[in-house]
Amino acid sequence: MRRGRPSWTRRWRSRDPRNHTKLLDNLRPMPEESAMNVLVAGFMTIDRIELPVRTISSVGGPPSYAGILCARFGLDVTALTRIGTDFPDEQLVWLARNGLALRAIDRSKTKKTTRFKLVVKDDDRSLYLTERCEDVGLEQVPDGHFNAALISPLANEIPTAVFEEVRRRSDFCFLDPQGYVRSFDASGKVYITPWCDDKVIGGVDALKMDLAECEAITGKQSPEEGLAKLASKHVRKAVVTRGGEPAFVLDGNRISKVEVPRVKAVDSTGAGDIFGGALVTCYLRSRDFLWSSCFGIAASSLSLTSIALGKVDLPRSVDQEARRLYSGAATVATV
Repeated sequence: MRRGRPSWTRRWRSRDPRNHTKLLDNLRPMPEESAMNVLVAGFMTIDRIELPVRTISSVGGPPSYAGILCARFGLDVTALTRIGTDFPDEQLVWLARNGLALRAIDRSKTKKTTRFKLVVKDDDRSLYLTERCEDVGLEQVPDGHFNAALISPLANEIPTAVFEEVRRRSDFCFLDPQGYVRSFDASGKVYITPWCDDKVIGGVDALKMDLAECEAITGKQSPEEGLAKLASKHVRKAVVTRGGEPAFVLDGNRISKVEVPRVKAVDSTGAGDIFGGALVTCYLRSRDFLWSSCFGIAASSLSLTSIALGKVDLPRSVDQEARRLYSGAATVATV
């Protein structure tokens, strides 16, 4: 059953972007009494990224990209993840220094860390699952309550019971359903397949999909029709991204079209997680979903010029770009 409205009061929504907090001018941690917390759920990975000019290996996954970004904005971040017996200790130290401390319970005793291989050739991007750790367990869900939860499975590693417990403990629940719509062939290559769990979709406060994921979930090829179908199931906040093409944002009963910054993309790994982390951080402070979506779009787009975890170091032009997108956002339908 869908939860009622959170206890916080919704702020008046002004379409003047000057009224919104400049997040990048306030990267220092918030005072202890006002600090907010967020849980990021999904596999932490070790990624092999094969670009045309070089090949690199990097820690990845939603807890890394979205979690560290949220920590950079002063949020208290908890990762709900699984790592394997092979996860490097020096990387654990680096993550902890960047605001993402993992626990002993997060390490599997029998499985290796989840690994993906991304092969980029010209405009073709192929993703392969080469190793999979065990599912996230219910016993890993920490006690306490969270201002927000960002749930982003990569390979269906978050069981329903874990999802429901995280939902119960969170005021605002944001879902990136990428791992729910993925299937894998014998070589580990990733394919998008139809999926729709009304209990999950109806249980979140907001979700983000790319165009293929939207079609897999709603059966609609048009983003406007897909968002309208979600609205008919009482989803009130959602985003459909389309690479370099304009994105569509459902906020309440309005669907808005938002332009996307033009950049020369170097590496797309983790860009969706950057989007989620930026949106959730912005929403916790503004309570304006369209504005937060514009900030997420700007952050994700501008991060494409960096490789792997270099994306968490956002340029200060993100604020200005987000304001430009917000000012130009246009309502294209009502539902």
